[in-house]
Amino acid sequence: ELAKAKKTAHDILVKANVKKELNIAPITRKLKDVANVVLKQLEKETKNNTAKPIFKDYISVLNNYIIPILGKYNVNNISREALDEYETKLAKKMRKPATSSTQQTHNAVLNMIFDEAVLQGYMTEAQRPVLVAKGAKCERRVEFSMEEIKKMLSGFDSWIEKGKTHSIQLRYLLKDYVITLLDTGARPGRELFELKWSNIKFANEHNLIFNIQMSKTGERRAIAREPTIQALRRIAQRNFDMTLEEMLNANKQEHIFRYTEFCSKRNGKLNQTPKMVKPSSFFRMFVGYLKEMNLLVCPITLKSRSFYSIRHTYATFALTYDNVNIHTLAKQMGTSVVMIEKHYSHLDAVKAIEQLSGLATRKLIES
Repeated sequence: ELAKAKKTAHDILVKANVKKELNIAPITRKLKDVANVVLKQLEKETKNNTAKPIFKDYISVLNNYIIPILGKYNVNNISREALDEYETKLAKKMRKPATSSTQQTHNAVLNMIFDEAVLQGYMTEAQRPVLVAKGAKCERRVEFSMEEIKKMLSGFDSWIEKGKTHSIQLRYLLKDYVITLLDTGARPGRELFELKWSNIKFANEHNLIFNIQMSKTGERRAIAREPTIQALRRIAQRNFDMTLEEMLNANKQEHIFRYTEFCSKRNGKLNQTPKMVKPSSFFRMFVGYLKEMNLLVCPITLKSRSFYSIRHTYATFALTYDNVNIHTLAKQMGTSVVMIEKHYSHLDAVKAIEQLSGLATRKLIES
């Protein structure tokens, strides 16, 4: 019916032109449809190894929160009420109100969706909602005192000796992992677990340069000092019967923080060649160790400590004892000056000499 089709098409065109004059998108889509386009883009970059480290978090936010909660709305009609609903349901799913930094991450993903919608003509800039991160402020970080660090480090050897045969190698690695975290301020998890022998080199006799590949803020270089050198010497000796220098000269591609698995009849690997494996129960083991040493709960905040507490301790010691300039510290830790000022504003020593020797901290720990 050509005449009817022409009239219908004309009516559609008139309405589209009116919407355009009123700064309204002529056509639109559900938010979930646009979000899925963004999701595929993120997954593609992740698969091609071109993604930023934060993309993994963005994918999780899309799948677990944004699409299930806001997916039903038209992308050009996200009202204040819809955003309030999102905030309420987000807190319910997380079982706590979202912090400001968490909301900033979610807002970044929403803005990616709105960018795609504007690009495709499904909404106009005038229809883009203003996103505000009004979540709870981040609380003071849980750290260790100097005396607690001394206690923690001094207790490792006897704790290792008390371990069962199948856990000895893992306990040795945990000790060296904790020492490296405390000495470098690295983020627990990927930053060290993905580090390979080929990613480190000597800067001089007493310092190593870590070329950290898998960081939250992208690739960066960090300084490691004598405690880390000794920890890596022990790992190289245990896992390869080689010196640290031999490992670095050989440009080994193996990951550093691995341990030799225990093969026994009980686990069905009695006649197998032991492999280098990634720790899977590190956090639980660390919590158990802290409980045994009566160090799990921070006496100031009454909160439980974790591996991240060591990173915060590194920052506190660097500012307090080593007088490290906060700009240098931000580079070392792969964070921003703003974050350091926000979380460590209770410290007095934020004016410092630019250096990362760490001598003062080590002397206090070793005394």
